[in-house]
Amino acid sequence: MVSIENKITYLSRIGNSPKLAAFNQLLTGKAIVQPISNDLSETDEIYFGIISAIQANDKSAFEKHYSKKCKSNPSKESPAPFVNDDFLIFSIILGITKFNIDKAWIKNIVSIRSKNAITTTLDNLLTENFYSTSNLPEIVLMFLQHINQSLITNDFLNITFKRINENTALFDSRCDFQILCAIHAYNSIIMLKEAPEGSEIQLLKSFDSRFSKRMKVLSWIMQLLILAGIIYGLLKLPKYSPETVDLIDDYGFAFTILGALGFTFFGNQLGFIRRKTHELTMRLFGYPKGLIKNNKENK
Repeated sequence: MVSIENKITYLSRIGNSPKLAAFNQLLTGKAIVQPISNDLSETDEIYFGIISAIQANDKSAFEKHYSKKCKSNPSKESPAPFVNDDFLIFSIILGITKFNIDKAWIKNIVSIRSKNAITTTLDNLLTENFYSTSNLPEIVLMFLQHINQSLITNDFLNITFKRINENTALFDSRCDFQILCAIHAYNSIIMLKEAPEGSEIQLLKSFDSRFSKRMKVLSWIMQLLILAGIIYGLLKLPKYSPETVDLIDDYGFAFTILGALGFTFFGNQLGFIRRKTHELTMRLFGYPKGLIKNNKENK
């Protein structure tokens, strides 16, 4: 069970270990502070680099660090120490899934790990068997929060909450990886847990979802009207004088380039225009500015 006293005591000493602190920051979404590389082993340097790349959503940086480690090919008869490093292996699986990288190497690594509940859970993460009763659900929840929150169901939260509460020996296990996952899973459950069906909070959530979808449709209509207005305006431009037509004929190539640049610039701004139109529509109908910001950050 994650008692407040045990949690505070445990978290207060995490800062003494850069490795634990980095994993804790990965789970909380805070940027990690990387130790001086001269003091790190190659494996630890890769570990910190992978976490930093995941947080920055930088696929190239992740592949740079991952490529160094995947050159290693340990076997079941002579496994390397990193094979049973829960923090590193989880982070690699998270990055591989996030950036859609081939899983063959990491599947082999997991297959030669010591057999325990954590290894079973990591193996099931790779096969997307998220709801297996053999999993440690606190680990799965932390994984899904980074990969696909839509897979976090209310039933899954209930199961995870129950399993964490039933684990009275959690802090006695001295398994830092599982302890950190359990602490942050517990906190996440409190934040994510749905209110009972039919309650005022649940009805407001349902309304918010429908309202956002309808505002998106309305913003599309506004964009189409703006585009139609621009096209109509272009069609209504005054006819050019013969002198102007001759000038356009003489410098047609230059006008073509300018037109192409104009269309390119406009095309590059479509995403910005779409977002701003949607935001303006929401604001016009009184949607809270803070919630608009939260929605943008969660996308």
